[in-house]
Amino acid sequence: MPMDYQRMAHQNNPAMNVLTSIFSAIMYLFSSTSVLLSRVTQPPPMTQSLHYNMPPAIEFHPGLLGKTEEWKDNEWNKWIGNIEVEWNEFYNTIENEKMKWLVGKEKDWNDFIKFMESKWMHYHENLENIKSDILKKSLTLDENEWKEWMTTEGKELMEKDWKNWINDNESYLDVWSVKEWLKWKNQRIVTWIMTDWKCEEDKYWSKWEESWARSVNLQDRANWLNWRERLNKEMVQWNSWVMNKEQYIRENRSNNWSKWKNDKQIMFNLWMESFINSWIREKQWFIWVKERNHHFSRA
Repeated sequence: MPMDYQRMAHQNNPAMNVLTSIFSAIMYLFSSTSVLLSRVTQPPPMTQSLHYNMPPAIEFHPGLLGKTEEWKDNEWNKWIGNIEVEWNEFYNTIENEKMKWLVGKEKDWNDFIKFMESKWMHYHENLENIKSDILKKSLTLDENEWKEWMTTEGKELMEKDWKNWINDNESYLDVWSVKEWLKWKNQRIVTWIMTDWKCEEDKYWSKWEESWARSVNLQDRANWLNWRERLNKEMVQWNSWVMNKEQYIRENRSNNWSKWKNDKQIMFNLWMESFINSWIREKQWFIWVKERNHHFSRA
């Protein structure tokens, strides 16, 4: 995002104040330090060829008078300290919501097992695509060959169903968590950017940057550089804080979900072994062949 976005604020009205603040938010949310530094437009150099009277500095808004750089730094430090407290509350809330979600997953787990039992007790068209082409060879297979197939390829196919189901749920949980995190962190930084005195300050320097060709007041230049330096410092600190939190989230991926998934993996393996033994004992392949013949007789 080009750094001259603030030049869009040509008129002193509320709508343009909001526009200026929104573009400031975009800078915080998406710029990197290198982009910021490389695209900062510098005022014309102070050369010996300039021979005109120095114009006066643009007047500060009354709300900015008396606010030193030290005071502004302290305001930032207080704000980032409060955000740390809010982050802990946010993280705990997310974990609690994940727990509620896991409670609901118990019913989904039972439904999944019922689905698997129905799927593998009966013929379905997907069986036509398995690599061994078992059903087309069914008339020539004996009981031992069916048993061998079910304990190898059949088992692998059931395990694939399980992995797909658990991965779908894990992806949903991850996407939801990321969306909540992005929404939260973006809302937080906007609260800082929209602080009254910062809005006034951004508006002031927007006007100043528009007047570079006419105003080269030395005090203005010094204050402008202080403002740029402070924005850069805040951006670097904020990006660093965000990266640390995202690393924490990755390294502390929901322990409750991991435990639930591992527990269900054990339960699924036990169910699968029991189901395969029952399938073989009841010679379920006869049902498969019968249902397949009926399916193609209607086609």
